[in-house]
Amino acid sequence: MPPIEYWSFLPLAVTPREPDEAFLREVDEGVRRDQVASLWQRFGKLGIALVIVLLGALAFYLWRRDNQAAAAGVAGEQLSQAMTQLEVGEGAKARPVIDRLAEDGPAGYGTVAKLVQASDAIGGGDSAKAVKMLDAIAADTGQPQPVRDAALLKSVRLSYDTLPPATVIARLKPLAVPGNAWFGLAGEMTALAQLKAGQNAAARPLLIAITRDETLPPSLRSRTAQLAVAEGVDPAQLQSPAVLSGTAK
Repeated sequence: MPPIEYWSFLPLAVTPREPDEAFLREVDEGVRRDQVASLWQRFGKLGIALVIVLLGALAFYLWRRDNQAAAAGVAGEQLSQAMTQLEVGEGAKARPVIDRLAEDGPAGYGTVAKLVQASDAIGGGDSAKAVKMLDAIAADTGQPQPVRDAALLKSVRLSYDTLPPATVIARLKPLAVPGNAWFGLAGEMTALAQLKAGQNAAARPLLIAITRDETLPPSLRSRTAQLAVAEGVDPAQLQSPAVLSGTAK
């Protein structure tokens, strides 16, 4: 009888098998859950706090925006009423409101109130006070550039007769260029200052440019045309490009 090999009686279950994929997936998911739980324990409270802060900031922004809009509406109504009162001679009622808005009014309305103050000073014959107010607005870099330019132009117009021509020319230089919204008035005052200073050669091209600019008021163009002709400019040079080319209607 041949010898019996002992290993032949071992159960087949111990033979090598492929890894159980389902089991490995369960292990992987368990590890992931442990990692998430660990991260939550470490950062969960911080995340909640961050969300609360963000929500609070958003709520504050929305509240402030609505509050500013409401305040602007009230300021607009108050300023409009005060301006009407000034026009009808009720300055005693209007000025305290205008002064308060000029001091701490909402953005935009405070500046308008300051301009109204300057106009009121002009109406009262105090041009020096008005010039001081307008110069302060023109120098305020926090104001929109169009507002600053308007204040500068008004200030120069009020003090034109007392300013040296060189000062007028220097102050209006940024405005006295074609394409600028204030080119017409600023250019006219600059040309007049140049003529006053004996800079006739510099004034003539500016007078021609103003006269030929069809976007400017006819009355202004007529004045500069008369000055240009008086300075020896050929009237043909004062015609707009459309007229010179024969395309004007």
